[in-house]
Amino acid sequence: MPHWRLLRTYWPDRELNLALEWALLKLVGQSACPSTIRIWTNPSCVVIDRSRRSLAEVRLEACRKLGIPILRRPTAGGAVYHDEGNLNWTVVAKRKGARKFLRPSDLEGAAARAIINVLASYGLGGQHKPSEGVFVGSLKLSGMAMYLARDAIMVHGTLLVSANLSSLREVLYCKYEVANLLDLLGSGAELGKLEARLASSLARAFGVELVEGGPRLIELSLASALKGEVRAGPNANKAWGQWLVEGEDEGSSARDRHA
Repeated sequence: MPHWRLLRTYWPDRELNLALEWALLKLVGQSACPSTIRIWTNPSCVVIDRSRRSLAEVRLEACRKLGIPILRRPTAGGAVYHDEGNLNWTVVAKRKGARKFLRPSDLEGAAARAIINVLASYGLGGQHKPSEGVFVGSLKLSGMAMYLARDAIMVHGTLLVSANLSSLREVLYCKYEVANLLDLLGSGAELGKLEARLASSLARAFGVELVEGGPRLIELSLASALKGEVRAGPNANKAWGQWLVEGEDEGSSARDRHA
């Protein structure tokens, strides 16, 4: 069974958190770092797609009022809200080592099964709506996005655990009603093992064993260099656009429905 790295990061730097996503995708594709499952959190921010089209889903005045920055990720799709109550997860792997997941539906399905299995471990019945996310009844708890590059694949997403849903609703035009895992389970729920359950469930879904490790210097260096590209300003798209074009081929894909 293949061994992938388990990487946990809890950095207060929003831009660095998001820049690491693209750094991992590029460096895994170059075999400069290992295939990785990342579990991470991020301070409050709104994250839009690479093209900024999902700015239409963002209540800009509310973001200004609340002091919530708008940042950018390397995948397409809708806008998403992050805060420390939102547990983020990322799977990034060498393409040749993930041949079962080269179709977007297979990649999305594997990640969705992992989330559903985590919910089931708490006695909740989750359902996957393709291209939309994972729901419990009519309530959305998790959204995800994918990117298939020439040499690497990525699927990443969110799990609402104890997020500030008032802020989420205030800064986004939400397509679905959302809910926190903790709210569905009740205030006495024990979530201490949630991160371990999520990592283990993702590993099972992708048929790998995990070996925990920290970020490599090359990853941190590249992520630091890319922090400016994460900003959603009008002059911060050159390197992202160039690298996205370099990484795309006929099989590339990106889908996202976070909220």
